[in-house]
Amino acid sequence: MENEKEIVSLIIYVSALIVILVIFVVAFFLVYQRRKTQLLLEKVEERRKFEHELAKAQTEIQEQTFKNISWELHDNIGQLLTVAKMQLNMLQSGLPEEKQKSFDEASNVLGQGVNEIRQLSHSLNTNFISKIGLQESLEREINRFKRLNFLEVEYEVEGDPYAVNKKDEIIIFRIFQECFSNVVKYSKATLLTIKLSYTSNELSVVVKDNGVGFDIDEEKEGTGLLNMKMRAALIGANFSIQTQKNEGVSVTLVYPTN
Repeated sequence: MENEKEIVSLIIYVSALIVILVIFVVAFFLVYQRRKTQLLLEKVEERRKFEHELAKAQTEIQEQTFKNISWELHDNIGQLLTVAKMQLNMLQSGLPEEKQKSFDEASNVLGQGVNEIRQLSHSLNTNFISKIGLQESLEREINRFKRLNFLEVEYEVEGDPYAVNKKDEIIIFRIFQECFSNVVKYSKATLLTIKLSYTSNELSVVVKDNGVGFDIDEEKEGTGLLNMKMRAALIGANFSIQTQKNEGVSVTLVYPTN
């Protein structure tokens, strides 16, 4: 009888020891997994912060470059063209009557060039964009394309316009400035439609062209596309492109406002 009790006690003791050992192993495994997961999350977060800071630094460098180009256009090239126009006008009185029409045409072209340089200088100047805001900056860029007669432009604003964060406005403008440039250089489009939609929760900007489009899988690593995506990510905006060959391009940016 006593032997049976000892055997039962031994079984209970061994079973308890096994249960404790299993619990210990499970607990150790869970702690190990939790720590491993935490380290992975920390590594991902560190990577995200690094990429964010790198993108921010690249954007700041680009903005400073734009600003420097803006100053050069305004202070050097713009001034030289203005002086050239003044000197040209000084010669007008000595021209024979039959040359006046050609002279006036040349003077007008030079004047238009001075104005375009001034407008381009403004579009590259961060301080100017910040001063007039996103919507007016986009409208000035649209009007510049209309004057150059590259293609037909349709522009629409939906909702009640409001201002957003100044730094974010500049980034949104830069995204679509690059988008407009790509349309002119590559799309062969005849029509460009631009729509701004303001709601209480978000600002949406949609730009579409009826051009040749492209294979997005071939171009997804392109510098321009990566640059636009990088800028959108900096401000927490959702950025997307829809396109196929011979079916145009549609670019959409949705910026949360609260």
